[in-house]
Amino acid sequence: MSNERRPGLVVLQGNRLEQLAAVVAQWLHRDPLPPLVHEVFLVQSHGMAEWLKMALAHDGGICAAARMELPARFVWRAMRAVLGRDAVPAASPLDKAALTWRLVRLLPALHGAIWEPLHTAWVSAAQSAAESAADVAGAPLRRLRLAQRLADLYDQYQVYRADWLDDWAAGRDRLTHPVVGPRAAREVPADQLWQPALWRELLQELEGPLQQAVRPALHQRFIQALQRRRDPPWPQLPQRVVLFGTPHLPHQTMHALLALSAHIQVLLAVPNPCRYHWADTLDGRELLAQATRRQPLRGGFDLAQLPLQAMHAHGHPLLAAWGRQARDFVRQLDAFDDAEQTRARFPLARIDLFDDDQDTHDVAQPTLLVQVQRHIRDLTPLAEHPHPPVPAEDRSIVFHLAHSPVRELEILHDQLLALLARPPGDKPLRPRDIVVMVPSIDDFAPAIRAVFGQYGRHDPRHIPFDIADLSARASSPLMGAVEWLLRIRHDRCRLSDLG
Repeated sequence: MSNERRPGLVVLQGNRLEQLAAVVAQWLHRDPLPPLVHEVFLVQSHGMAEWLKMALAHDGGICAAARMELPARFVWRAMRAVLGRDAVPAASPLDKAALTWRLVRLLPALHGAIWEPLHTAWVSAAQSAAESAADVAGAPLRRLRLAQRLADLYDQYQVYRADWLDDWAAGRDRLTHPVVGPRAAREVPADQLWQPALWRELLQELEGPLQQAVRPALHQRFIQALQRRRDPPWPQLPQRVVLFGTPHLPHQTMHALLALSAHIQVLLAVPNPCRYHWADTLDGRELLAQATRRQPLRGGFDLAQLPLQAMHAHGHPLLAAWGRQARDFVRQLDAFDDAEQTRARFPLARIDLFDDDQDTHDVAQPTLLVQVQRHIRDLTPLAEHPHPPVPAEDRSIVFHLAHSPVRELEILHDQLLALLARPPGDKPLRPRDIVVMVPSIDDFAPAIRAVFGQYGRHDPRHIPFDIADLSARASSPLMGAVEWLLRIRHDRCRLSDLG
């Protein structure tokens, strides 16, 4: 296989991660990179990275020379490779940590009517921290907390709404739509005009060269550099990048990957729950009316012609309730993706990897979960749902009520033991095949260790487990202890803290 591979963008969509992983593995096996060259995978979480490595190892017997990265970190590294290390520092001068302290210094110097909402929030927070008029020790702490909240806000803007920041830096106080652009722009509300003004103050505080080292400005220069240069790519760039299992991606990151695809191979494996065009089942569809559509219409019927009040008769309610984030990402992909060009340029049998009924093993008696998955996949409205009786032994969807997280996990442990002893469908089930998702893993981690870690390795009730995506605070007791000592002067101690 030649070391030179055809650059381009390949977008795979499917409703099952297993199928997406299998096609990615086949692609890598058919077109391997040179020895000692790493494959670069972009994932959104540590848990997804571990799952993908196990899936690749299952297909190939081993998963080696695979580097898992967060998309934002990879894009910053690519910027340094293209624009040079002198132009792109190791970290942005307006990253969240540095931005927090800049705001702490800047907040007291802001005066005028435009800053009144911000000033009111700071003064009221500082007064609530002080126990008396003479005790103002809490005021700096409250200023720090306000600065942290503002830093988090502007950090999110830099990731998701760099177009807003570009406009604000140029003095245009407006909010543009990420897909439609300035055509759907609206003015910043009067009580929020301090946000663009504060961004301009932050930029003015930076020295000349550093003003061009913030993420929105670097993004524009990065895209322009990639569009100008047509000869072989920069040697520091990887030969191939695989984005896997990401249900959403900032428009700025997607734009960067598209620009990179002119020089390297970019493969996107994107989960999509429905094989048909379903974006028009949600509000906000008028902003996407002119966008291209990759997926076909169900039955040739254009849902955009229906009022949203009648959508329950033509779409699936779960997509409307839970699908907004996936809808926006899939429609964003449609603007970048050319399915016909992909089929012509790359030897792929399928790029839409939606399973058929014959792909499942329980066609004769589909479980309740399989029925729901099929109805979402086929955009079947409720009126067309068949309602066969659910067998008593069908426990594919079960709801439990529990009075505490510990009790939830005790029920989960018992249910998993039963599933491992008698797998559904008489198919083998191993602990590595089980993924448990919770709203906040940091809150559940102590209870998980207490419930699942109480049995020894040789106990028949032992279930091996690992906790992914923990924050540094939750995974390091020492860091938690240091943080507690730092705030002990201002916060009250609970009995559980001393136990």
